[in-house]
Amino acid sequence: MKERKHLGIVYVVIGFILGLSLYRFDVLLDSLNYPLIYPWSIVIISFMITGWVIGNLLNKIFTAQRKREQVIVAEHKRLHELFNSLPGIVIVVGENYNVRFANTNYIAEFGEREGKYCFDMFGKERPCENCRIEEIFLNGLPIKNEEIFQNNKIYEVKFQPFNDIDGSRLVIKTLYDITERKKAEQEVSRLQIKMTHLERLNLVGQMAAGIAHEIRNPMTTVRGYLQLLGNRLEYQEQRSTFELMIEELDRANMIITDFLSIAKNSTGERYNQNINQVMRHLYPLLEADTYSQNKKIVFEEGEIPDILINPEEISQLILNLCRNGVEAMEVGGTISIRTYVEDAHVVFSVADEGGGIHSEYLDKLGTPFFTTKESGTGLGLSTCYNIADRHNARIDIESSANGTTFFVRFPRVIKNQ
Repeated sequence: MKERKHLGIVYVVIGFILGLSLYRFDVLLDSLNYPLIYPWSIVIISFMITGWVIGNLLNKIFTAQRKREQVIVAEHKRLHELFNSLPGIVIVVGENYNVRFANTNYIAEFGEREGKYCFDMFGKERPCENCRIEEIFLNGLPIKNEEIFQNNKIYEVKFQPFNDIDGSRLVIKTLYDITERKKAEQEVSRLQIKMTHLERLNLVGQMAAGIAHEIRNPMTTVRGYLQLLGNRLEYQEQRSTFELMIEELDRANMIITDFLSIAKNSTGERYNQNINQVMRHLYPLLEADTYSQNKKIVFEEGEIPDILINPEEISQLILNLCRNGVEAMEVGGTISIRTYVEDAHVVFSVADEGGGIHSEYLDKLGTPFFTTKESGTGLGLSTCYNIADRHNARIDIESSANGTTFFVRFPRVIKNQ
């Protein structure tokens, strides 16, 4: 409003000056002696009124134009803010593949857009073969949910054609980084497959546990009759054969025992006890077994606190780990057993001097029926992992060509808690 008043005043002053100038000019040229002030006053007033009217008209025109420009600038700003707020990378591509517009995500990822083409995003020097943008310019149809792999990332790409106000044809290309989503989908798929496998394994395990339990009864009967027949005089020549069959039955029974220990959930009581005490109780048995195979065993007893354990299960864990270590070594090898405290854990370790375990097998250790031994069942380590899991312990493995070490890390019991 103030600007319009000022502009009107300017035109009134201009009209007054123009009328006054004409009046003075006419006075100088006119030789008549009658007063001219009245007619020229009318002229001056007419010029002033005309100047005021023209000033108002021009002011209205300029004000309307300025408002339209402000609206265009505001819409342009909102459009830019809208594009910049969109997730993903958004670019507007012309028919010659030049980038007409790019949002902040594009600039953050690939730098400024000036002088760039859409194929510069992925380090190409020319448009891609079977370029989707060219296809859209030909048929004018949008393309959605297409996936591409570039720069170790997976992008979901959408193309949308539209016409600019100047008639030029453009394409909005939007890229969403879905790498993490794809990883999550793959992980979910992997977990679903694993869950299905575990459900099958659980079902098979339950069936097999029932069958194995029933098999032990006739095996016990067969073993008893073999012992009875082997002691008779008429079968003394076949005594070695009977002993061999009894040994094989015992071996089969041991396999079934290991299998059943995996299938069942332990309900044994646990109480505070020292692993060194369990180890000292088992050491004579382990020493006799080791020396019978011309191998050595060393027990380095560390100062460790009592922890909450089931002695029977821990004895089985120790026997299985030591048995595996002894079987992995050649004659003359030494198996080393240690107990010590590390950080907040009581550690029990078994180290052998065997040939080590191949790296591709390390992740499979503890899987039921997986074994690297020719006559193994793959149940011993599975039992160890189950026992460790029930004691909230963790089994770590270090292996090289010089041997393998198993570390069983038990959580300590803090007495004041």
